[in-house]
Amino acid sequence: MTALPDSLAPPARFADARFRLYRPQTEAQEDALEKARAFVRLARIRYERPGWFGLKPRRKTGLRGGLYLVGPVGTGKTHLLTSIYHALSTPETPGATPIPCAFTHSSALFRATETPEAYAERIASRARVLCLDEVELDDPAQEVRLIGVLRALRERRVTLAATSNADPDALVEGAAFGNERLARFIREEFEKQYHVVVVPGQDFRQRLAKPGRAWVGSATAATAAMREAFREAPEPKRWVGFAELLRLTSEVERGALADDLGRLDALFLEGVRISGTDDALRLLRVVDDLYGRPDPPVLYFTSAEPPADWFDPQQHEGLARGIAEKFFRTVSRMTSLAEVVRV
Repeated sequence: MTALPDSLAPPARFADARFRLYRPQTEAQEDALEKARAFVRLARIRYERPGWFGLKPRRKTGLRGGLYLVGPVGTGKTHLLTSIYHALSTPETPGATPIPCAFTHSSALFRATETPEAYAERIASRARVLCLDEVELDDPAQEVRLIGVLRALRERRVTLAATSNADPDALVEGAAFGNERLARFIREEFEKQYHVVVVPGQDFRQRLAKPGRAWVGSATAATAAMREAFREAPEPKRWVGFAELLRLTSEVERGALADDLGRLDALFLEGVRISGTDDALRLLRVVDDLYGRPDPPVLYFTSAEPPADWFDPQQHEGLARGIAEKFFRTVSRMTSLAEVVRV
């Protein structure tokens, strides 16, 4: 079997993620951990027969189409998902047969130019389990593509393990293109086909030590404080105005920009201000790309408003509200990297 390219493997920062390292904070998280471990056991039963390509399962397993981990940001869903990937593809149990897996973020699935059938065929030629991180739907085109891919994967007997930052009910409430359509999608494509497991809890990132710093308030005071930190920070470092960052996202290829910023030891972002959905999505992509690296730059930033107020979902409706709910993940990640100080 052809080795998986890096684009179908978990981010490097999750290379060491394992079930034994997951620290549940609630009984519901303990249950989610057990359900994820059960998924691995059932997947092994489904695919344990040698020469499984093209063969029907030896027996029914109760696995259905797969597992869907849902809940707020920062509850360890991606840790559980990558633990599933590692437990199947590189098992620690003596004598266990590796089960080929693929791992991708939903944004990569939506950016792929292949038809749903061709995409599913590419996955099926390499893996029996697809780990799909952060399923989100912002528009009808994404809905149609995801439905097509999921159905094509089932036809090819590829089992899905997926995560989302909102449970199905919350996704329905915040649907950007109409509650009825997304309710039908959830009902037909997830609740009937997959085991839905809620992973609730507080954002663990907010409990961690934060290497960076953010200054919120007067532009003059905030910029002066960040200038002092910039002078003291070691090279390589970079000072970027927020308007400049937005310009870079439109002029520089996404991967190249991530590589450029990822080589820094410290990134100083001046004057973050979200004026609409376009700004929110551009910042989201930059933060996602940097956060997925094993050693991201220390983050410093300034803003006139607290991050939670940049693009509050309660202040928007329709498409903008759906994107604002998605953008909440960006706020969580930025405030996990930088301690916010009012000036």
